[in-house]
This record gives sequence, C-alpha cells and structure tokens, in this order.
Amino acid sequence: MGDWGGAPAGPDGLMAETLGVAMARRVVEILSRPLGPMTPGRTAGAPDDPEQYAADDAVFTAVLDAANECLGRFDGRPAADRWCDALLHVLQLAESGAPADGAP
Repeated sequence: MGDWGGAPAGPDGLMAETLGVAMARRVVEILSRPLGPMTPGRTAGAPDDPEQYAADDAVFTAVLDAANECLGRFDGRPAADRWCDALLHVLQLAESGAPADGAP
C-alpha cells in the first residue's frame, strides 16, 4: 500500500484510503455539475434544485473540512490559509482513481 502521509497500514489503512477516494470522487461529481437557473422541465436533483444544492453543499463542506484538518497534521499554517491546498489534494486524490494497491 502507498504512503498517504501516516495512514495506518493493513485493512484499516486500506479502508481509510478507499473512503478518501470515494469522498474525493463525490466532490468532483458535485463540482462537475452545471449550474444555472431553474427552468421548466428540469428534474428534481438537478444542481439548481434547492434541496439537492443544500445536500451537495453540506457534503462538499464536510469533505473539504476533513481534508483541511488532515492536512493540518503536516502543515502548520492556519486552516484559512491551507483550504486551497486541501481542495487540490482532494481533486488529486479523485484523479488518482483508486488506492495505491488497486482496490476499488
């Protein structure tokens, strides 16, 4: 298994790594949705649906906060100064596609 900055080795580490990839993919999915005004014929769950937008915002915020907190273990800057780096790490993790040992 790859070194992800202190994640435990073994099954617990693999689970943490897999969860991180899943969370990162969810953030990318949220960011990939087109935004626009509500128009007739749009279906529920569209990005401009207020309920879906609120749910996506909550997920995005939770994932970014968790990534920022994890990054804080290795980066002594205040959280407000490292949020952009945390987002880049999340996007990079999503792009990697899978944990280092190839598990889904």
